[in-house]
Amino acid sequence: MTANIHPTTVAQPRRYFVNAPVDFALIGGLSILAFLGLRYFTDASHRGAVSAFALVGMWVCNWPHFAATNYRLYHTRANIQQYPMTALVVPWLIVVAVAAAILYPTTAAPYFVKVFLIWSPYHFSAQSVGVTLIYARRNGFHVGRWDRLALSTFIFSTFISQTLRAETNPERFGSYFGIPTPSFGLPTWAIDVTTTAMWIAGALFMMRVLIWSYQNRRLLSGMVLLPAVTQYVWFVHSAGAAGYQELVPFFHSLQYMFIAWCMQLKEKQDVRKIPPSRRYVALETGRWGLMIFGLGAVLFFLLPRAIDSVFTLPGPNSLFFASGIIAAGVQIHHFFVDGVIWKLKNKAVSSPLMINVSDLVHPSAPPDQPGSEAAAAPTPSPGAASDSRSAASKPAANAKRRGGKKRRS
Repeated sequence: MTANIHPTTVAQPRRYFVNAPVDFALIGGLSILAFLGLRYFTDASHRGAVSAFALVGMWVCNWPHFAATNYRLYHTRANIQQYPMTALVVPWLIVVAVAAAILYPTTAAPYFVKVFLIWSPYHFSAQSVGVTLIYARRNGFHVGRWDRLALSTFIFSTFISQTLRAETNPERFGSYFGIPTPSFGLPTWAIDVTTTAMWIAGALFMMRVLIWSYQNRRLLSGMVLLPAVTQYVWFVHSAGAAGYQELVPFFHSLQYMFIAWCMQLKEKQDVRKIPPSRRYVALETGRWGLMIFGLGAVLFFLLPRAIDSVFTLPGPNSLFFASGIIAAGVQIHHFFVDGVIWKLKNKAVSSPLMINVSDLVHPSAPPDQPGSEAAAAPTPSPGAASDSRSAASKPAANAKRRGGKKRRS
């Protein structure tokens, strides 16, 4: 989910997709609670239970979240025609890269995996910025050019600073599904630079939030800050809780799936002209969920096994190697697609992201009924209120004058 957004006028945007507790939990609250629980109330002995949960989460959330992106791009011909390069050309480029990694496991595979490992946290960061901007718009907080620079610098520095820690030792080799990945051997001072930039940018953005709160005589909703705080926990402090890093992809996917679910419901309702109802939300949620669950299983479970059965792969555990290469390829494709289909400057994308799920369940109230846009109109300014009182008092004054004339006559 990219972070391109331009403010547009939207009548009474809802602050939440569902409500405050649900949005808070799925956007980052649950992941922060999990971090606190693992950090302060568990130890290494619980690592097995955390890994088991992460494995289940991979099936029910991680894999489906990648499949949801593919479904969104390919489920209609109009989408494919709108993004022909991403839909028709990029997949073949990735197929070539995957084939090269399989055919040259000791030369091409490590660098193919390295591209994925660098791109993945960048993708996490871009989604955090995008989600922040969605909630900023919902809460009437205009993110200007310099605000966005500060926000982006803070969020992206959380991953860059931690990535640099793993890239300062040229002798260090990481591993992904048994595939060794080389280090860049970067200077250690780069860590200090990015960490300092992160804190300065965070302070500047918080200053802007405080100024806005003072000018508007109310505190800005915590939902606007939650994605950045969550990102900070994911990348800067995740190593401090035993097993928590295994859960970060799950919580990232949960955040994505929540917003993609709302988008799917709204888009299909608009295209098919389906009236709001609980039945529609329930059936479409089930249909969409089963679709992306099945597609995720095909991409991450069945496809590596098919590759392993067709090709002679290196190593004692060839399926493990195939799973790593295919997983990297599918996710790189996801990064490409996500950077296109979630551009929030596109009104067709940004407008559905302002809805509340209740809009999909209950028909809109008529203009003269409680709950309608008219009933939810902003409170008039003091000047406007005094003007309306003056206007309302004129008929009464005229009536008094007429009454006085009658009595005198």
